[in-house]
Amino acid sequence: MADDLILMKLGGSVVTNKKSQTPKCRRENITRIAEIISKSNKKIIIVHGAGSYAHPLAKKYKISNGLDGTDEQLEAIAKAKKQMRELNQILCKSITEVGLNCESIIPSKSMNMNHKNEIIDFPKRKFDEIISIGKIAITFGDIVNTKENNVGILSGDTLLLKLAELYKPKRTFFVMDYPGVVKGSLDADVIEIHNKINSKFVNNVSIHNEGDRPDVTGGLLNKIRCALQISNYSECWISGLDNLDDCVNGIPKGTRVIND
Repeated sequence: MADDLILMKLGGSVVTNKKSQTPKCRRENITRIAEIISKSNKKIIIVHGAGSYAHPLAKKYKISNGLDGTDEQLEAIAKAKKQMRELNQILCKSITEVGLNCESIIPSKSMNMNHKNEIIDFPKRKFDEIISIGKIAITFGDIVNTKENNVGILSGDTLLLKLAELYKPKRTFFVMDYPGVVKGSLDADVIEIHNKINSKFVNNVSIHNEGDRPDVTGGLLNKIRCALQISNYSECWISGLDNLDDCVNGIPKGTRVIND
């Protein structure tokens, strides 16, 4: 395991107002994230979600289904890609403002997918170069080309799984807009979270109000399924922004996902 590496996915709900139909970032959260990671002496790879910068367009124009031959969809794809890069630049700017160096790897410029939504042509050497010189490597969910001359949505979760498989860090974190996998309703007076969950949880529990989330890459259940796969390579946690300081400093909090 790479004990000196932290791998984290910043959910679209953390860095954007995910319910907005137009791009709206959560600058206060992004600033807070930058300040927290500035105190860490670990190597860091960040994957961030799209939230309101791409999901509404992807959903409206059914981009996850591939090309439909219309100019409107092509324009929507170009717009979503542009907006994702704008969000990425906001995050990078906040990180540099706290005195850290970072570099982005843009999936639509450097990766492809096959018909099984698997990443091909993954630029591991580029990630290696960035983290070897002490920079933070940043990538994000994006719309990429497929080998079948089509397009597909490469989710941040898929990227996180690939990175965990390649680097096998000690810990991998999903940072969400809630402190872990919640028991019952988020509207409850006292929020309880599951300390640990495993594959039985996916089979036995339904996630309430999942349909209300404007997410075209799967909801919380799919993230848990992804986390279960990641746990084969790395200790994997689903946590929240309030726990991020502890998480990067070796005191993980939230819900640990264990594949047993």
